[in-house]
Amino acid sequence: MIAGLFAVFALGLRHGADPDHIAAIDNLTRNSFERRPFSSRFVGTLFAGGHTVMVLAIAALVGYLGSKFAPHHDLIETIGTWISIVVLVLIAVLNLRQLRAGGSGRIAGVKTRLMPRRLREGTSPWLALPVGFLFGFGFETSSQIATYTLAFGANGGVWGAVLVGAMFCVGMILTDTLDSVLVHRLVSDRSSLLPSTMRVWIWSVTLVALAIAGYELATQILGLKSPIPDITVAGSTIDHDLIVSGIIVAALLGVFAYVFAKTRQTQTPVASTHPVTLS
Repeated sequence: MIAGLFAVFALGLRHGADPDHIAAIDNLTRNSFERRPFSSRFVGTLFAGGHTVMVLAIAALVGYLGSKFAPHHDLIETIGTWISIVVLVLIAVLNLRQLRAGGSGRIAGVKTRLMPRRLREGTSPWLALPVGFLFGFGFETSSQIATYTLAFGANGGVWGAVLVGAMFCVGMILTDTLDSVLVHRLVSDRSSLLPSTMRVWIWSVTLVALAIAGYELATQILGLKSPIPDITVAGSTIDHDLIVSGIIVAALLGVFAYVFAKTRQTQTPVASTHPVTLS
């Protein structure tokens, strides 16, 4: 059970690194920065909090109706994977188009564009709560939680399922919080190197989206063998999907570290666009 909970925690970290999560948190952090510069850095935490409500509700439902969900386990996973692939490819296409047009602003997300305008353009950090909750209605999220609950908490009933969901959410909260702290750092940086740093960030999210979509398509839809083997440590086998999740999170952490290092450097101030009068 402990090994299973750790696995779900790692998968939660990966879910928090979902490009659509990053796009939504990026948008909400930027909107709230001017009015609430301090609290805007915790937009990711609030977003994950709203998402957690939905995740735990799904986990509890699956735990309660586990015997009815189990026969449809593979179908649920397949549908969720296809939806995830489509969303990830759309995110990549939107961001590639933005990069090609010379844009270096916000990360584009699919679900963010579907939000009501009041939520999409609001300037309060607390709007991240309902946005995160609504993101939980996505079938790719629901199918992931149903799959993990059936796999790791099938015999635990409702409370076992909720425990699995809670460990998933802890990992997600950590990554989503880190997302908003990073975006806050980017937005507060007024240096001349900001556009190039933002392009690195957008490229990173775009490549992660394509990498996850390609991996899911190859291994779970087409049935190709994963190029990354399972690893056995102290008699326990670490599934290749967990290893892939770890690689994705580690790659994003590397980008986080790079961006933080860039924004900490003493950089050339942006030249003022206003005329200066010399007396």
